[in-house]
Amino acid sequence: MDKFWELLAKSTITQTVLSVGLVGAVIFLSVTGQPVPEILSALAGTAVGFFFGAKTTQAAQTRSK
Repeated sequence: MDKFWELLAKSTITQTVLSVGLVGAVIFLSVTGQPVPEILSALAGTAVGFFFGAKTTQAAQTRSK
């Protein structure tokens, strides 16, 4: 449980939930044949880019120690 609070403090869990939720919404709308609002696809792309950018930065910092 301590690991959960540590990840929450680093906002890793928040980033993951937000990214998965936005991408899930885009996928759901696409699969059901509904139009995907441009703002939703832009937000999903931004969230995923930020998520992977943060992971890359985190990995680089870990390697440099």
